Amino acid sequence: MQRFSLALLLSATALGSVGLAAACGGSDTTPTGSVGTGGTSTGTSGTMSTGSGTTSGVGGGLVTACIPATGKVGASNTWQDGSDTATVTLDDPASCTRTYTLSTTAPLRDNNPANPRMIVEGKDDTVVRTGNDMFDALYALAHAEAKENSVDGISNGSFNGGQPIPCPAGGCFETGRLWTYVWTRDTSYAATLGLAQLDPTRTRNSLEFKTSKKRDGSGREIVQDTGTGGSHPVSSDRVVWAMGAWELLKYLDGAERAAFLDLAYEAIKNTAEHDRTIVYDANDGLYKGEQSFLDWREQSYPAWTATDTVQIGMSRALSTNIGHYAMLDIASKLATEKGDAAAATKYGNWASDLKSKIAAKLWLADANLFSTFATTELDPSPTHQYDLLGSAFSVLFDIGSQAQSESVVSGYPHLGKGAPVIFPEQKDTRIYHNRAIWPFATAFWLRAAAKVDNAQAIDLNVRSLMRGAAMNLSNMENFEVTTGKNYLDDGAYSGPVVNSQRQLWSVAGYLSMVHDVVFGLDATQEGIRFHPHITRQMRATLFQGVDSIALTYLKYKGKRISVQVHLPPADTGDGVLDVAAVRLDGKDVGTGVLPSTQFVDGSLVDIDLSAGAVSQKGIRVISDADVADYRNLFGPKNPNITNVAVVGSTLTVSWDANGEAPADVTFDVYRDGAKIASNLPGTATSYVDAQSADYVTKTHCYSVEAVYAGSGNASQHARPFCNWGPANARVTVIGAQSFVAVGGTPSTTHGKWHYDDWGNPNDTLTVTNVTVPTSGTYLLQVDAGNGTGDFTTGITCAVKAIEVWDGATKVGGGELVMPQLGTWDDWRDSSFVRVTLQGGKPYSIVIREDADSFNMSVFEHFMLFGGTGGTGGSFDKVNIAALKLLGLGS
Repeated sequence: MQRFSLALLLSATALGSVGLAAACGGSDTTPTGSVGTGGTSTGTSGTMSTGSGTTSGVGGGLVTACIPATGKVGASNTWQDGSDTATVTLDDPASCTRTYTLSTTAPLRDNNPANPRMIVEGKDDTVVRTGNDMFDALYALAHAEAKENSVDGISNGSFNGGQPIPCPAGGCFETGRLWTYVWTRDTSYAATLGLAQLDPTRTRNSLEFKTSKKRDGSGREIVQDTGTGGSHPVSSDRVVWAMGAWELLKYLDGAERAAFLDLAYEAIKNTAEHDRTIVYDANDGLYKGEQSFLDWREQSYPAWTATDTVQIGMSRALSTNIGHYAMLDIASKLATEKGDAAAATKYGNWASDLKSKIAAKLWLADANLFSTFATTELDPSPTHQYDLLGSAFSVLFDIGSQAQSESVVSGYPHLGKGAPVIFPEQKDTRIYHNRAIWPFATAFWLRAAAKVDNAQAIDLNVRSLMRGAAMNLSNMENFEVTTGKNYLDDGAYSGPVVNSQRQLWSVAGYLSMVHDVVFGLDATQEGIRFHPHITRQMRATLFQGVDSIALTYLKYKGKRISVQVHLPPADTGDGVLDVAAVRLDGKDVGTGVLPSTQFVDGSLVDIDLSAGAVSQKGIRVISDADVADYRNLFGPKNPNITNVAVVGSTLTVSWDANGEAPADVTFDVYRDGAKIASNLPGTATSYVDAQSADYVTKTHCYSVEAVYAGSGNASQHARPFCNWGPANARVTVIGAQSFVAVGGTPSTTHGKWHYDDWGNPNDTLTVTNVTVPTSGTYLLQVDAGNGTGDFTTGITCAVKAIEVWDGATKVGGGELVMPQLGTWDDWRDSSFVRVTLQGGKPYSIVIREDADSFNMSVFEHFMLFGGTGGTGGSFDKVNIAALKLLGLGS
């Protein structure tokens, strides 16, 4: 691992022989097609020559035709990527509705789209003119693909018998060429990245589709789509819907905004209350649930969780927790707008507390990065694994300090083709989330890089988005991380496994790069400003030779506004150009947010940039030479703990290395979430915990990670292994034969004694006269079977309340989560519920469904779903064979 200057990073070697002169307008390259023509612009009142029309001077000059780049325009018609070339030609450089022809020599995924591909700018489209024809064409491509994703009906094989579902008036967005449905997270992130601005009505329809009332007409919430272990609460990132809704509210106006605000507030408030009961853990102040979007289990979690998904449901993920924070913060702001001061205070306090807990519990001081997650309940230590989306959110939502945000952007690993969505990569795992670049995550990362003014991160990732779109003639779902290919043949690990053209959030991500980074679009609920983050390198390469660039007819609350950015002379070094002055329709307005009422149709924002200081901020780059050693890219396989044994008066934890060579790795040992040993040699197979003499009265749980000695890349953590006292004395197991049941039928089918067909709303399982030997904290858990669907999809994760009663007084309880297991013959442990019990005191424990114990099948949205819990009615039944009480000791 090493740091590179940007000049080296952008060299042909670092970018896989990308010809920057050709791509960015170098004078040593002969153009292969037409180039745009220049013009002049003063940015003040009067007339403006546009090359295709004139703007009349009204209050500083209202724009009536597209604004060209001004000054000398260099060659910018090709993008070279190794031996492959993308080329653009255009019909009429001066036209406001250009026709571009894009072609590539790179192999296309599924031979799609057509090569060459023609892109026609529509008369109502926002257009960009930079003097760089490739840049302008790829922006037009994003608009064209947004239109291709604009549909009047959606379809999915699991819904409505595969038949189309009509969209409301105004249409909706489908998710991509291969994904023709509306998914919560995809739509929400796409709305946040740019679709809310591009087409507010269609975005509103799409977002509303991902909310639902229950089948009885009550309680609108945000929908968690089908997913891991039967969806919510194993997955809980439905909350990111609030980000898209908040962004959309910035662009709606009048009655339409008021109506959507009411719907959004209802859905967000009900979701916040439901999730506070089901997935919030008051013990550590974090929310449980799978990482946001990284939902292919073995792709980013330890292999031992792939079919034991309750562990994923008990993980504390960075991205998902920040999603909960964002939703709570938005709930507070919406409550304020609605005049509900009490709710505003409550949700604001919840948000503030969660933010501080994320910062405290997921920050890795030794890495200066946020951990992607703490893996599971019995191992609360944050892992030395990282993800791009969560890291970007940590910056964008100010989870850490300014210094921490800057270190996250500079310290997250980059490769020549862009930033991987997870790091380190997982060995012996197919390419999809693993070993991949995802453009939408890159777009959020670009926003984070711009926020901390890291020019090197901006430059690399702008080129990452451009390269991917240019070489594939489409905004693809993902790419292999080292080559940037849409498919890499790597035997059993080939991929990306799936890769759709015109993926909705990738399309939106490209728009975000242009709007939010290059032109600096920053909208609020009150107004809008433009604060470009154009780097010195970008000015000297992508925008070489021109004096200004322009974005014409950006839609904003029924108006069309244009932005012209005036560039300083090209300079050397790194850094982001400074904003020197901003004018609205010829009048100096400063650099703050401009109220929406100040804009009229045709308003022009003029921005003058100055050179600014040379930046010393860098990024961490894994070069092509580094990648040649797989240990620089991958982490080791996770060790396997084989035993925790009493040796003398202490505990000894033993493990195997899971095939890793002793010369390659060292080991770290964790006890109860804290690291207690570091850099143990690769030959080590055990560790004596000298501080564990209290094992007789206290339960200790251990995990182990392996670390490549050369690169420092760490493995996932081993499955935790606990010592529950001599002869497991702190574990009490009560079989179902001892339950008093309401509902269900006694049965020994599926290999264990249980009550079959149990779990209707009024059903209960009660155990009386439960005593524990000593006072202290206990984890309640059940042995459960749920065969309603497989590990990877569905909506019938079982959720039941468990309550502890001391006579007529409830003294503890919570929600048990029992994911789908694929077959009723499989039995697994549920999630834990933490309670405090007194030794020797008799308790009654009741398992039942209450108002908060339900899964996604209760919602109207899934009445068209073809699986269990869908068209046949909601379903939350489960088989329970035993109750367990696990003592953590005193």
